[in-house]
Amino acid sequence: MQRLILLGASGNAHDVLDIVDAINADQPTWEVIGFLDDNWQLGSQFLGLDLLGPLKTAACLEDCQFINCIGSERNHRLRQELLNSTNLHASRFATLAHPMANVSSRSRIGRGVYVSFGCCVGGGAELGDHVSLAPGVIIGHDSTIGSWAVLAPGAVVSGFVSIGSASYLGARCVVKQRLSVGANSLVGMGAVVTHDVESGTVVAGVPARIQKPVLQKQEESSNTFSQY
Repeated sequence: MQRLILLGASGNAHDVLDIVDAINADQPTWEVIGFLDDNWQLGSQFLGLDLLGPLKTAACLEDCQFINCIGSERNHRLRQELLNSTNLHASRFATLAHPMANVSSRSRIGRGVYVSFGCCVGGGAELGDHVSLAPGVIIGHDSTIGSWAVLAPGAVVSGFVSIGSASYLGARCVVKQRLSVGANSLVGMGAVVTHDVESGTVVAGVPARIQKPVLQKQEESSNTFSQY
């Protein structure tokens, strides 16, 4: 059994723990020993697991793998900074796929990715490091999802699409084939994207239209890391 620590005591942890439970039901593989989170006191519990300390202690915990559970519409742009703050080597991050997800053998999946129940990742698709796929996400063939991106439940990315790094795709949104969504962008829930989205913008609606430019980074407190 490999020891696994979850970064962030947040709602996304439910999805990750469901993946781990399903993997272990097929073959015992992972022993989840607890969470690291800056906003919880040492010794607290979340989902029946212990809070082991703040994120900065990650590199001190040997013989463990890690997976990031932090990522929402409020903090997706900070995910790279968050993970860099752990000082963990890339090899310390686990990649998890639910046994009932359909991940093509002709796709490429990066480090620290989790793929939830009911997801489909098509042939030729490429997922960068630390991409988070919630239940029911569909990634079409030959599409690219940049590192640190978060895709909420039921998001659909058609074929030959490029999703930029640290972007957030809301629940049940749809991106038309052969389009590009720039880095640090947010696509609202239920939006239908029919044109390219520039980096650092928020789009919503049917069809999706620009709502506002990206929030300035200084307006987003690091205290939002663990909020879902």
